[in-house]
Parts: sequence; structure tokens; C-alpha cells
Amino acid sequence: MSNRMSNRNKHSGEASFDEILMIKRRARDRLVDAVYAADRESLELAAEHIKAVLRGNSPIPRPQRFSCLDNEK
Repeated sequence: MSNRMSNRNKHSGEASFDEILMIKRRARDRLVDAVYAADRESLELAAEHIKAVLRGNSPIPRPQRFSCLDNEK
């Protein structure tokens, strides 16, 4: 987040529509980059978790940072 945007948010208390869109766009881009960088095994595991949640057989797992996944190997 830029200094200009964070300073404006401190004063106004709310982000503008354009700022919200920019934040959402960056988050989406980071997610897409993470999916492309992930190995096949990690993607398969994530897909199994999602399928279980959609079937109602499992609670929604807590999000993990990709750096945490590297430490598990």
C-alpha cells in the first residue's frame, strides 16, 4: 500500500472505491501467482480440502501462508 493511500485512509477512515478495487486486484494477482508457483501435490491437496468442504464432510481449513508450506518438507 502506498504512503499516499495509507495516509488518506488514516484521515478519512475509509478507502475509496478505486483503492478497494486496487487492493482486491493485487490480492487476486498474488493468489494467481501463488497457484502458478505451487507444485502439483500442493494443488491436489488443496483441491481435496475444497471438495470435502463443499460436500460438508470437513470444516473449512485455516489459511496457511505458502512460506509455512515450505517448512513442512
